[in-house]
Amino acid sequence: MSILRKWKSIWLGTRLNIRFVLIVGVLNALGMVIGYRLSSIAGLRTYKLVNLGGLIFTFFGVLVLSEVLTNERWKRFCVTRIAPAILWTHLTIPFGAFVGASVAVFVRKPSASVLAVFSLEYWAYSMLVLAPLNEVVVFPQWPFFKKDVETRWRWMGFLLVLGGVLAQLVAAIVDITW
Repeated sequence: MSILRKWKSIWLGTRLNIRFVLIVGVLNALGMVIGYRLSSIAGLRTYKLVNLGGLIFTFFGVLVLSEVLTNERWKRFCVTRIAPAILWTHLTIPFGAFVGASVAVFVRKPSASVLAVFSLEYWAYSMLVLAPLNEVVVFPQWPFFKKDVETRWRWMGFLLVLGGVLAQLVAAIVDITW
């Protein structure tokens, strides 16, 4: 079964319907608006965007692993809905931000070219970074990872917190060296 079919079956069930197209369209439109708006900021520092992304990842990791919310229903929801949503968000919003920043280049916004390059780099990098989330949590493929919800939920929280902290560390190092 192809990955696209697996993702569609998680989000939509077994048949394709308008929700899939709507979700991807809304996320792309959100990315375009974000890209266009961020292009208006003079002297935009991309390491600050990386830091913000790291904070968001860490927040979601802590939220996922929160003992207050922990029950079987929450764990299943995290693994079956939130993890694919994170993957789809990271595939569509940076691409939409690239399109929005590309439009802003023609309008001569001050940070449009910087944001367009950053959006493409972040899009490519996020595909590499989110591959473990896909292989361990969303569609566990490796035999040494259990396919039960508990294990997948713990790995999801770990990967989100680790990704967030690493992004913040990279942003801090870039901030110090600039």
